Amino acid sequence: MSDIFANDILIQLARAAHAGTSFSPDRRGDQEIADYVQTLQTDLKTLERYATTDEKRARLETEFARYREGYRRRFMVYLEAKSACISTMIAGPSNFNSRRAQKRSGSADKRTADLIEFRVRALAAIRKALTPELAPIMSGDADAVERLREKIAKLEKRQAHMKAVNAVIRKHAKTGTEAQVAALAILGCSEAIAREFLKPDFCGRVGFESFEMKNDGANIRRLKQRLAVVERAQAEVANEVVGKHARIEDCPSENRVRLYFSSKPTVEVRTRLKAGGFRWAPSMNAWSAYHNDNTLTLARELAGVEDQ
Repeated sequence: MSDIFANDILIQLARAAHAGTSFSPDRRGDQEIADYVQTLQTDLKTLERYATTDEKRARLETEFARYREGYRRRFMVYLEAKSACISTMIAGPSNFNSRRAQKRSGSADKRTADLIEFRVRALAAIRKALTPELAPIMSGDADAVERLREKIAKLEKRQAHMKAVNAVIRKHAKTGTEAQVAALAILGCSEAIAREFLKPDFCGRVGFESFEMKNDGANIRRLKQRLAVVERAQAEVANEVVGKHARIEDCPSENRVRLYFSSKPTVEVRTRLKAGGFRWAPSMNAWSAYHNDNTLTLARELAGVEDQ
């Protein structure tokens, strides 16, 4: 794979990038390609940790190919900008145009910044694509109810396991450690984990601590309350209200409030929209915000809806 990465960049271009600024342009050019290869190898190795299924590995192959091409193109632009740079050490001080040299150096710096920014942004996007399960659960997501139920089920399963472990430890406390280890094995605990459970903490307590179960219990209650809210919202029908200045589209199921103006709002109105959480959505030709009392109130006011 490293040889394939190395062939992405023309060696002549890499060496020319330092012809005007180094006494060893060939060595510096070779180092540029080595750095390019090392960067892609590191990025691929990092991303492979997130590709835990066949589907994710296939997705990574596609996404990384796109990233590699984007990084290659920007890297070549960076090298081309570097090749225009000239140093007085190489060109000599006679008739040296320092203003032009400074301008070219600034251009090369900008290309460097573009390359770094692209890499950070692209890698973050690939990680997000490979781990959709780690994304925050938004109320307007189509799978919000399903993901909340899955999360609650996992926490309840963990809660039940912790209670069972503590109960077994207490039940066999008088018969000794080996009996406790054997009983924990029935619950699916390995011997190493079972013995870890039986190590007393600084207060002499063994098993799971009470605060862990209380925290999980609180999270379960919070998620169940949120699940009920999301289920009610997704069951609601979208509502449309037409005001003097704009049309409001209230979509509880999508957790969105949208404002449609017939023409571009004034600077004052746009400022209020942004301050109130609205953002311009070009794909819908509307100003969109999360659905809540504050955004609904602001939308009605700016749309010119008369309260009944």
